Amino acid sequence: MNVLLMILSVVLVVSTLTGSTNNYYNAVTKKFAELNSSVTPYPLKRGVKFDWQGLLKIKRTIHWGILHATATYNYRGYTNITFLDDKFNLCDYFVDLVKEYCPIQPGIYHFNTPIRLPSLIWPGQYYGKITAYNEKEEQILCIMKQVTIE
Repeated sequence: MNVLLMILSVVLVVSTLTGSTNNYYNAVTKKFAELNSSVTPYPLKRGVKFDWQGLLKIKRTIHWGILHATATYNYRGYTNITFLDDKFNLCDYFVDLVKEYCPIQPGIYHFNTPIRLPSLIWPGQYYGKITAYNEKEEQILCIMKQVTIE
């Protein structure tokens, strides 16, 4: 499960490199969640540990969900290689991230996750997208970002 946490965290981290607030919900209502997180140190380097800290505010109970993650590497500026395009159990990810089991009750959850990027990861530009759906197939999260790994 550590490898899964590392891969998903890298994809999620690309959305929070500047400590910006990333909120996804039904644009005006803010009905699902708010995420505010940061990464230190930045820039990310192969083989070096970084910390991903944040605050996740859940506004509705999550009984079950699917996390769809994609990660793409920009190879030499002219082609993209997708090395992750898979769906995961959202509840399993919550256990690893905030040590809570589903159903996830509304509330504020803090996390601080140390992650070491593998030395084998290629340096360069990466694009990531995370989309989460609840048990009613409502989209509760969508984050798309890019990051450079040295």
